[in-house]
Amino acid sequence: MAFSELELVWNHVCRIVLSDNVLMTVLIVPVLFMAERFWSARRVSADHYCFGLSFFAVNSVVLGILAPTINYWTAIGVQAFGYGLIDLRSFGLNGLTGSFVALFVSTFVLDFFYYWFHRVLHSNRILWQTHLLHHSDENMNMLTAQRGHIFEGLMAPFFITFPMAVLFQLPAIEIAILALLPQAYHFVSHANIRLSYGPLWWLIISPDYHRIHHSIEPKHRDKNFTNWFPIWDILFGTLYRPKPCERPVTGVNGTSVKSLWQAYKLPVCGWRRMLKSVDLRVPRPATQSGRLERMGHAIDVAPITRNGMNASLSDGNN
Repeated sequence: MAFSELELVWNHVCRIVLSDNVLMTVLIVPVLFMAERFWSARRVSADHYCFGLSFFAVNSVVLGILAPTINYWTAIGVQAFGYGLIDLRSFGLNGLTGSFVALFVSTFVLDFFYYWFHRVLHSNRILWQTHLLHHSDENMNMLTAQRGHIFEGLMAPFFITFPMAVLFQLPAIEIAILALLPQAYHFVSHANIRLSYGPLWWLIISPDYHRIHHSIEPKHRDKNFTNWFPIWDILFGTLYRPKPCERPVTGVNGTSVKSLWQAYKLPVCGWRRMLKSVDLRVPRPATQSGRLERMGHAIDVAPITRNGMNASLSDGNN
């Protein structure tokens, strides 16, 4: 391998290792790991942590390879659609205080768009398959924050970045490291620790608050979608305020991911099952004799009662 090729590989490795995702994980995971050891909500095995770290390592490489392409086309889309109809930059947000205010404004707007993207992922069967990996963690912990499928990440610009660019011109955050705080907080909100914010629960989500969203209990289904600010759940009717010490089991019934290969093929397997369950054959109109001709076969069709039910079914219900 030529020196220029080695230099290219080395630069690529450095870009992955020094990426925001990797740096955040390396800095915050050891701290939260200690917190989970001493204040854990539920027991998490060492093997589960090992899988989480393995997925993080492999996914970082995958994201590192795809990131330049994703960023390029995202930038093209923002330039094409970035009308910025509402200008939020003219507030004189300078210095440390200005950067914190800019951070809040940007995150607040981002959370609104993510809230609706998140709801779409849960309500659409096709898109749900890309989000299933994140929810399939039976032992939710800090590493669940980065347990997301690449397919979900590829969709995010269309639901979040482009609409934000069309509607808003956001203030710049002059102190760059502050821009990492919202993403870093994902590790906290997913942490397997006993933590709620008591009477201040409505300011920002806590680990107890977000655990409800990952719960397997039916009463918690489609609740607490927001990523940072509970106000969106409150306004749009998806709030479930956890009771004291309410920390349910997490995961998705019938779905368990034990290997990296299972993790990456999970959406494809789901789509394949959906296709197999769909009857793509087109029925022909019923004949006068009350028989339905379909794919060369005649099927008896029972008469329909006035209330729209099949007669044989209505008899059976009496």
